[in-house]
Amino acid sequence: MPELPEVQTIVNDLNKNILNKKIERVEICLSKIVKGKSADFRKILEGNSFQNIIRRGKFIIIKLTHSDKHLLIHLRMTGQLIYINRNVIITGGHSLKNDQLGLPSKQTHLIVYFQDDSRLFYNDQRQFGYWQIVDSLGLEEVQCKLGIEPLSPDFNSKNFEKLLVGKRGNIKSFLLNQRYIAGLGNIYVDESLFQAGILPIRLINSLKKEEINKLHRAIKGILRIAIRYRGTTFNHYRDAQGQRGRFVNLLKVYQREGQKCLRCSQGVVKKIKVAGRGTRYCSFCQK
Repeated sequence: MPELPEVQTIVNDLNKNILNKKIERVEICLSKIVKGKSADFRKILEGNSFQNIIRRGKFIIIKLTHSDKHLLIHLRMTGQLIYINRNVIITGGHSLKNDQLGLPSKQTHLIVYFQDDSRLFYNDQRQFGYWQIVDSLGLEEVQCKLGIEPLSPDFNSKNFEKLLVGKRGNIKSFLLNQRYIAGLGNIYVDESLFQAGILPIRLINSLKKEEINKLHRAIKGILRIAIRYRGTTFNHYRDAQGQRGRFVNLLKVYQREGQKCLRCSQGVVKKIKVAGRGTRYCSFCQK
C-alpha cells in the first residue's frame, strides 16, 4: 500500500504539472471507483481545474478552482496515478512496471482528460481505492477521523508520549492505526521500530521514556529521508525524467527476512504477523 512518502511524492509532482489545467472530459471505466453518482462527479469536474493539491494521512485532497468542493483520492492497496503529457510521465502510488505503461489498460478505471491533451490515469488492480467529491463538511468529517500528522510541528516527543498513555496492545498495531498517527504504514513502521531498537510486539505500556523519544525521532527521520528519495518501489520502473523511488536502497529490515542484520551482523531478520501484516525485525537488535 502506498504510504505517506509515496503519497507526498505524487502530490509534489502533480502540483508542479497539473494545476489550473482545464479538465475537458472525465471517463469513468469502473463506476464503483467513484463514490456517489457518476453523472454528478463528471458534471463537477468537467470544465473545472485543480487549484491546489495536498496530502492528509494517505489521502490526496484536491481543491477545485470553480467550486467550493474538494476531490478526495485514496489509493488504498494498489492504486496508481499516472500523468502523461507528451514526453513527461509522472507516476505515484503502488509499484509500476514498464510493461504497465500501455494505457489505458484493463486496470485503468478512471481517466481525466485535460484541454492541453495531457491525461491523468487511475489504475487499481484490486479496486479498493476510490475518488470522491466532498463539500467542506464532508472534508472535515474525513479529516476528523485521522490522527496527528507525523511531520507536523504538533508531532513532538511530548505529544507522542501523551498519545501512548493508557493505550493497550503492541506498539506496531498502534502505529498503524490512522486514528492516532496519519500516514504511517507497514514499510515505515518496520523501519522506524528497527532504527529505534524496539520489537514490534512490545506492549505499549512497557516502553520507557527514552525508547519513546528514540521512536519519535526515528519516525520523523525515516519519513523525511523517504520523501527525499521519492519513496519506495520494488521494481525497475523509471519515469521519463529518470526518477524512481530510491528508498528501497536504504531499507534495513523490510523484505529482508532471512538475511543478516545490517546493523549488528549477529542477528537475522525474521518475519512474523502483527496486526495482520507481515512484520520484519532483528531479534538481536530490537528489544
